[in-house]
Amino acid sequence: MTFNRLSRLTFYALTLLTIAWAPAPQSGEIPVIGQVTNGTPDGTVPLDLPVVLHTFSGMEETGVYTTTLTSDGSFHFGLAPEEGDIFTARVVYQDVTYTSGFVTFEPEQREISLPVTIYETTEDPADIQITQVHLFVTVAGDCVQVGEYRMVGNMGDRTFVGVEDSETGQRTTLHVTLPDDAEALTFDGPGLGERFVEQEDGFADTEPILPGDVSIKILFSYELSYQEGIQMERVFDVPAASVVILLSAEGLALEGEKIVPAGTMDTQMGPALSYTAGPLAAGEPLVFTLAPGCPAADNMSAPASAPPARNTAQEISIGLVALAAAVATAYWMYRSPATGPVPARARSLVEKIAALDVDFEAGRVTEKTYLKKRKTLKQQARANLLKE
Repeated sequence: MTFNRLSRLTFYALTLLTIAWAPAPQSGEIPVIGQVTNGTPDGTVPLDLPVVLHTFSGMEETGVYTTTLTSDGSFHFGLAPEEGDIFTARVVYQDVTYTSGFVTFEPEQREISLPVTIYETTEDPADIQITQVHLFVTVAGDCVQVGEYRMVGNMGDRTFVGVEDSETGQRTTLHVTLPDDAEALTFDGPGLGERFVEQEDGFADTEPILPGDVSIKILFSYELSYQEGIQMERVFDVPAASVVILLSAEGLALEGEKIVPAGTMDTQMGPALSYTAGPLAAGEPLVFTLAPGCPAADNMSAPASAPPARNTAQEISIGLVALAAAVATAYWMYRSPATGPVPARARSLVEKIAALDVDFEAGRVTEKTYLKKRKTLKQQARANLLKE
């Protein structure tokens, strides 16, 4: 046997051995991919930015995987998911956490895409506004219970991180002023000493506010001493686009220069009077009084002989009131001591479920679409509750 022939045989043998020892591809494995982009003009994406992938099945977190971005700002994982598994990716940039959406795996999918957008930061609050404020007022004996649900947005292209306190080194982003006689302050989720910082006339939030119509949500409640004709004043440190007030108190109504009656809502808590207000400028007070009264059912109705006419502003107002009623019902039901409050990290999904319920009851979505979306939202809420 010549040397050349022997060399060729050796090469073939080594090739076969290499093939034999190569790991076989995993059956059912699909790519989990994503692209990290910077939503701030002229912003950059660090190439060594770590990406963490979380996977969930039912109520359990099933995996945490880490990689770093490639030169084009993308990332890639290879996994073999099962139907119903949930995926989300997160990155931390300039001490702010950014996440992708939640994606539920379906059998027909050939890949899972989890895009993540990061932003540069700013200490300027000029673009911050409260998109919606929901006030839930109930009277029980000599006590007025007030629940406030604030949906806060950032109309800019930079994440607002607040200003650092020179003494504590902690940043705060949104200040909330409470009535002087407010007691029994309670938060839905992390409270004072955790997400929120106690201040002399109220408290402040430490959560960064990302660009978007609704970036953070704050849900809290407090109590006031009831007396006939009690006057309530709410002032917001940033502009408030709209305010919805629900009053559940038999024989009482609200009176105020800047509030508009919006009819009576039937909720699982019973009938409630609804009111709207806004927009309000930063620092502009919203003042209203609890006074004896009864629902004015005809305030929202046109005369019987009048032809039907569409009022877009009124329809939007009614939609906000319906959503507020759904959120209020969920809030007051969940805040029962037996069950505890809805955790803050699941609040946005609870709100989406409530809004979906409202759309289905109004006939705006089909039953098939409703059931599918509701199932997906519930799965995402469960995964969100387990997310670290």
